Amino acid sequence: MADKADVRVNTVNRFEDGQDARLSSVEKMRRARESAGVIFLADGQSIDGVRLTRK
Repeated sequence: MADKADVRVNTVNRFEDGQDARLSSVEKMRRARESAGVIFLADGQSIDGVRLTRK
C-alpha cells in the first residue's frame, strides 16, 4: 500500500491504527485503492463500505 500510494509505511500503519494522518496522505491511499479496483460506498447516512470492481 505504501509503495502504491507513495507514502511511508509508518503513515499507513498509523492510519490503520486509527491515528491522525494528513489529508493528502489519506487521499493518496484512497486513490491507490481505487486504482486497484476498490469502490468506496457511502450515502452519508447508514450505508458505508467498499466493493471491488471486476477486471
